[in-house]
Amino acid sequence: MSQAAFDTGESATVTANTRVVEAFIKDVLSEHNSDHIASYLTDDMQWHGGTVGTITGSDNVAGLFASVLTALPDLHPAVQDIFGSGNEVVVRMVVTGTQKGPILGIPASGRQVQWDAVDLFRLEDGKISQIWAGDDWTALLYGTGTYSSTKPAAANLMDGRVRRGTSRRFISPPR
Repeated sequence: MSQAAFDTGESATVTANTRVVEAFIKDVLSEHNSDHIASYLTDDMQWHGGTVGTITGSDNVAGLFASVLTALPDLHPAVQDIFGSGNEVVVRMVVTGTQKGPILGIPASGRQVQWDAVDLFRLEDGKISQIWAGDDWTALLYGTGTYSSTKPAAANLMDGRVRRGTSRRFISPPR
């Protein structure tokens, strides 16, 4: 097979898979059609949420998304980037909404929340089979008022040991 033929096949697969993910984001997350969720998923779908854990099965994953849409009825994902390779599509989004119901065990706060997400979708036969959700859960916790800090995030990471030079920043050694 020539390189051009391979590229065309790869490109068609990536394009088709990207369209499925874009449709899922628009139909489910933007338009809040929770009754459509399962139609985008394989039966053995897995959602990997990092510290939140892994959820298996299309009904369970659909339930997760439905609960998020219930908790954040004005949820809006603003897609910043979307690209793919083979059967995988990566999406970078900024997600916003108002927490009107419980989410991740956090009671409704009525507060506006915003977090960044970088999610990897794997597709099989035109359906989503796995999602690795790289969501900034700390930002969500901060937005709900569950977490707060008196220091800016960078100061927490550096423990206040940042010194400014003329053109660079230096990290002071611990004392």
